[in-house]
Amino acid sequence: MHRAHDYPHLAARWQRLARTARLRIAAIARADGYPVLRIETPALQAEGGIYLSAGIHGDEPGSTEGLIAWAERHGKGLRDLPLLMLPCLNPWGLVHNRRSDAAGNDLNRCWHGSRHPVVRGLRQHTAAMRFRVAACLHEDYDAQGVYIYEPIRREPLWGPELLRAARPHLSPDPRRIIDGRRPNRPGLISRRVRPALFRSIGYPEAVWLHFERADRTFTLETPSEAAIESRSAAQVAMLDALLDLWHHRRR
Repeated sequence: MHRAHDYPHLAARWQRLARTARLRIAAIARADGYPVLRIETPALQAEGGIYLSAGIHGDEPGSTEGLIAWAERHGKGLRDLPLLMLPCLNPWGLVHNRRSDAAGNDLNRCWHGSRHPVVRGLRQHTAAMRFRVAACLHEDYDAQGVYIYEPIRREPLWGPELLRAARPHLSPDPRRIIDGRRPNRPGLISRRVRPALFRSIGYPEAVWLHFERADRTFTLETPSEAAIESRSAAQVAMLDALLDLWHHRRR
């Protein structure tokens, strides 16, 4: 039986990995009775790093499983990468298979302010940081394949290469309209983002990162109705492709 919604088990895996690879692990906040963990590598500096997060929606366990599977795969090699990793931003939601937190808040609409303890803790912790790349791992109940949001800031876009990496596990989402938007190509939604678009609903994490913390930002979506092994493998493949692009492209 898969333990995708077992947060103590997930946290124990991260703690074991942190000990083995000698990474820094601490709580960024406590929310709904759970510690919200952050993991940092010794190579992380104020600029040029990689931000990876998962589990902001508790009903998207392929995201949390994908991130830990990717990290375990790299093991001690993580020390040489400048990483800030947030394994699960909504532990209560993961345990209860809920999109929201215990109070009914959608954490992915809270990043314009700092009232929520998780948002406040992470905003404060990263106040002096600027990341070259940020990726938020998600899932979508309605998805028919993998899709990616990549706000336009720098070109060429990296999304097509991430989709290509995921294809052995899950194909790009073929829908002509995804979440109310028309993709640029199958599985890739790329637009210039303006703050006014989100004033009425609140900033998602990726929008906050785009405006305030990162040069390139990605939201990686896998279809939550597919087998969790395939979803996790697709997330791992996209993260590996992202790491390769980070290594070899300076812009």
